[in-house]
Amino acid sequence: MKFRLAGWLLAGCGWLGTAQAGECPAAIVGKGAQVPGAVIVSFRDARTDIDACGMADVAGQRTMSSETVFQAASLSKPVTAMIALALVDDGKLDLDRPLADYLDGSYRHDQALLGDQPVWDVVEDPRLRKVTARLVLSHRGGLPNWAFGEPLRFAAEPGTEWKYSGEGFSLLATVLEHITGESLPALAVERVFTPLGMRDSSFVWRDDYADRIATGYDKQGKPLEAMRFRRPIAAASLYTTPADYARFVRALMLAAPGSAQARLRERMAEVDAAYALGWGLGVGLEEHTQGDCLFHHGINNGFQSFFMTCPAQRRGVLWFTNSDNGLSLAPELLETYLPGPHPVLGWPTLRP
Repeated sequence: MKFRLAGWLLAGCGWLGTAQAGECPAAIVGKGAQVPGAVIVSFRDARTDIDACGMADVAGQRTMSSETVFQAASLSKPVTAMIALALVDDGKLDLDRPLADYLDGSYRHDQALLGDQPVWDVVEDPRLRKVTARLVLSHRGGLPNWAFGEPLRFAAEPGTEWKYSGEGFSLLATVLEHITGESLPALAVERVFTPLGMRDSSFVWRDDYADRIATGYDKQGKPLEAMRFRRPIAAASLYTTPADYARFVRALMLAAPGSAQARLRERMAEVDAAYALGWGLGVGLEEHTQGDCLFHHGINNGFQSFFMTCPAQRRGVLWFTNSDNGLSLAPELLETYLPGPHPVLGWPTLRP
């Protein structure tokens, strides 16, 4: 069944066969399906189509929809990047000034981001003074992905190599909050969610999500206990709906030259020459003759998501799943909605 909502074409699907545009992949609806449910958003010029497939909650027989709430996981990072670049536009943040310069004292690292209360350690390593917003956004800050339950230590010399880092985004968020006097959730509402009409998105849990949140499942299809982020994590705690995040991806695809959205795709680093992949100021970049395609993945326990958009072609695809198998849909969905070679499919990060 297809119907229109806010000018967008939405479709519910539930049939077998090889996926074509507007159909659900067999991995979701076929015999022995490995992914309980997904919502797939496709972009082509002015048109956005949303296809809801499978179950948001198997036991409760609750189906997926464009308004189902997901943990967006690392799809949080491009949102944080857009906040930072908006503050650059306002002259409040310099991409090349050491982030430590913005703090009144030493940087306090929270070892317990997933807990209700912080556990602090003070970072005294002098290399911190080399870390800038540009390096963090392009994952060249030298910080590890995470340092849960332990002091923060550098994994590489800042500026010398690409190394994916959630901790870098935590440092950046601390600076954004300090220079504005606002919390990360408030900055997201002010700088991203309200301008784009993303009313169902938040960096912290909201009680109105309870009836719409998808249940996450492991690789064997067993339900996982839901994690509710009560404190914001700039790199990982975003809650959103496919309809909401589609607005964000469309803004990246259609960004005017020189805008904060367009600056995300300024190539800053080479990730892996073997896969023709680079990184911009908040998103991955897959090299093509017509121009780079932007992408990002998201992986939390029970939730996997991905988007790729090619501005030169004015096409793209986004999907959210409630499964640890969700990225296995990448070959089929990229071929369906963005046909052609995709070196990113060989990237080990997409085979968790």
